[in-house]
Amino acid sequence: MIRAELIAGIGNAIQLFQDATDAFDDAACAALGLNRTDLKCLSMIAQRGPVAVGEIGKAAGLTRGAMTTALDRIEQAGYARRLRHPNDRRGVLVELTDKARKAIEAIWGPYMRNAETFFASYSVADLKAILRYLQEGRLAQEANMARVKTLRLKR
Repeated sequence: MIRAELIAGIGNAIQLFQDATDAFDDAACAALGLNRTDLKCLSMIAQRGPVAVGEIGKAAGLTRGAMTTALDRIEQAGYARRLRHPNDRRGVLVELTDKARKAIEAIWGPYMRNAETFFASYSVADLKAILRYLQEGRLAQEANMARVKTLRLKR
């Protein structure tokens, strides 16, 4: 395969991977009884928690009101709880509940545990290339997102 064909193949594989990821996220939302915004917030809580409400809202691109509504749904579903911020009496932190940890394990645990088997045929050099691609690709996606946010195509 020539370089141009490989690059085109990578582009196509990325689109298919993104489609599969979207479908997986939809399935996770259905299993959890949440919507995609709620799942995004829950993911941030899982990664950063306990985390300030404002930090979640900023990372998710939500207004204060939308963030409150999303947290109300997540909390009502039993996946998170609000806590007083220990260093700011007006601040609120959010953390996962045991129910959320069990749900996350049920949905994503098998996938994560299979990583060693999945990557068994890859060399260390392959894994470094994959990691570099994902890191640089994320930065490229963020730059493209910022560019697209400036477009006004509906006129």
